[in-house]
Amino acid sequence: MDETTRLVKFSDGTLIVCMVEGVDNLLEKSHIKILYPIEVVSNGIDGYEDNRAMEQYSLKAWMGLSDDVMFTINTKDITVISSLNEEYMVGYENVVNRLYYREDAVQEAASDGEFTPEDLLELIQAKEDNKLN
Repeated sequence: MDETTRLVKFSDGTLIVCMVEGVDNLLEKSHIKILYPIEVVSNGIDGYEDNRAMEQYSLKAWMGLSDDVMFTINTKDITVISSLNEEYMVGYENVVNRLYYREDAVQEAASDGEFTPEDLLELIQAKEDNKLN
């Protein structure tokens, strides 16, 4: 995954990690498309280490009742968008693979040179821009 992977916090307090299509000029858009959203849920303070509170999180499907991988959201409901720390990128990718792809299909496709989430996002964007037939 790349620089399009973001944390998005909504005005109701919901926090998701997802890929955001077209991260440039977000302030100019009324709606944005997100791909592979995973909700980040705080499990509260787990303890203290070096005078810092250690918070524990769990991840779950954002739209568990849908098979869609891409969603269009209204930007007026967003309060913050920030980059995901690099150290959490592998964990996010693992959760995306478990939630959005069947385990056996992921293993089979990986050996066949499966598209990465970035590749899929680029293909969707190219199709929408009429660059594909």
